[in-house]
Amino acid sequence: MPVTGEEAEHSEEMRNVTSHTGKASMVADAFENALNAHDIDGLGNLLADDVTYWEANLPGPIHGREAVKDHMRENWKSFPDSHLRLVNRVESGDWVADETEWTATHKGPINVPGQAPIPPTGKQVKGMAVAVGQTREGKVHRLNIYYDNMAFMAQLGLMPGSQ
Repeated sequence: MPVTGEEAEHSEEMRNVTSHTGKASMVADAFENALNAHDIDGLGNLLADDVTYWEANLPGPIHGREAVKDHMRENWKSFPDSHLRLVNRVESGDWVADETEWTATHKGPINVPGQAPIPPTGKQVKGMAVAVGQTREGKVHRLNIYYDNMAFMAQLGLMPGSQ
């Protein structure tokens, strides 16, 4: 898909990420690296025992390290080539907010609690997300991920009028 001048300018701006110096940023960097490597043990080592995790497609928060690890394993089955790219970060004390670009190919069923599985479409998806996390003692204690779930479903061809 061709990139317009305005999109190219925005893309160039998106490469300008500030320096990460705080402890919350170090945890966030390690968490992103574990996600991109699909390293479940590395990810688990960064989660607090009592972590609370929520994202836009979930009916409610997930509680506890093992439950979050299970959720990530399921995500990687659905999108085995998923990758995050940090665009921008804001850090304040033990809180960090990341704007990220997510890309992946839908190669496995999406299992959402309380809903029928969504079969693989083979379609590539790309979107922006914001993750707001709180760290405590070098671990992720709380993580909320916000993204446009309607645009995501449209890219998969699952919305009326989408292809």
